[in-house]
Amino acid sequence: MTTITSGIAKAIGILASLISVPLTYRYLGPERYGIWMVLISIITAMSFADLGIGNGLMNAVSEAYGKDDRRLAQEHVTSALALMLLIGFIFAVAGAVGYQLVPWPRLLNVKSPAAAAEGARAFLVLYASFVVNLPLGVIARAQAGLQKAYTAQIVNAAGSMLSLSAILVVVWLSGSLVWLVFAFVSTATAATLLNGWLLFREFPWLLPARHAFSSAAARKIFDLGILFFVLQCAFVLSYTSDNVVIAQVLGVAAVAVYAVPQKLFSSISTVVSMAINPLWPAYGEAISRGDVAWVRRTFFASLFAILAFTIPVCIVLVLLGPFILRAAVGKSFHAPLGLLIVLAVWAVTWALTTAVTAFLNGAGVLKEQAGIVVIASICNLGLSIYLTIHLGVIGVCLGSILTQLFIISPAYFFLVRGLLRRTATLKMNEEVRQTVSFV
Repeated sequence: MTTITSGIAKAIGILASLISVPLTYRYLGPERYGIWMVLISIITAMSFADLGIGNGLMNAVSEAYGKDDRRLAQEHVTSALALMLLIGFIFAVAGAVGYQLVPWPRLLNVKSPAAAAEGARAFLVLYASFVVNLPLGVIARAQAGLQKAYTAQIVNAAGSMLSLSAILVVVWLSGSLVWLVFAFVSTATAATLLNGWLLFREFPWLLPARHAFSSAAARKIFDLGILFFVLQCAFVLSYTSDNVVIAQVLGVAAVAVYAVPQKLFSSISTVVSMAINPLWPAYGEAISRGDVAWVRRTFFASLFAILAFTIPVCIVLVLLGPFILRAAVGKSFHAPLGLLIVLAVWAVTWALTTAVTAFLNGAGVLKEQAGIVVIASICNLGLSIYLTIHLGVIGVCLGSILTQLFIISPAYFFLVRGLLRRTATLKMNEEVRQTVSFV
């Protein structure tokens, strides 16, 4: 159910994006659209701010619910909410103090004071939404832990359509970039609040309460989440800094040349993530039960399915991409063929990494991943900057691909091989123990 509803929600989200991207690009123009993309990249780069508590809560709630321990589940939700409220307060204070100190023309790399001022106000709206949604993120994670993620997906699909409608209204009324950003973020917040109402209506015993706060539960969620935090930080540094790098090296107007076709290929990774992510908890359960055969079969089948899906789709997008982009954005927009090819290679490698990461996360292999990804992300950023200086917008994506192929992939290969061997050994020992016990 999660996979099906997630597919529907993602399809609606992609459709809304395909409509809104050319619409907003034409309405805002290259410079203002580039400012919007940079601001979104900055906010996305701050997704690590929950310190991995969301993922820690998901695992903790799932464990408590599997034991039918409602009290423990409520303690986890309440304690996680308290932690997120504290973090949100800290970010609110930091934002209020730091907003006036940011050199907006330099950050956005624009010369016009009016454009810098408009970008600053738009960022303020984005930042306020970010702070509000930090504690609200507990809702979606609790839903995932209770195997009710499909409810969130249905509401998110409705939120995507509402967001598109709000953007259309702003464009029709000739609103500023600030109002466009407000329309974009307010609908997402409304969808999250509706999710919360549905969650606590179905599970009223899960509703946070003051008496349910537990320092032990908070400590457990924090300790579990800190490993996810490291992985999130490394991911952000590697895969959400592209637009910022281009803006600083080539200028904000060049961001659109990369960001628009990148949206086309990122839809592939979105589809793959939708299909693969439900395997995360399934791997964990299968390994705990000793079902090694299912784990191996499912893991390798997922890799084969990803290759069978992504390679043909990427070939089609490379061949038809110029026509699709000109029809969607305008005849004046030109996407270099070399950029489309590099983006296609990136889409395939990223999709394969998604499958491997889901397997390792389900098996609880977090410390090893953290070390690998931290090293890779630092190399990726430096390499992307260097290649962008010498090759243009194509360089930022080449940096990600080279890092993936020569650092992450070999390391993950040894991790997966070792994990499969260990699980097979544990299964064999368990069978021997059961046989001896029976005799």
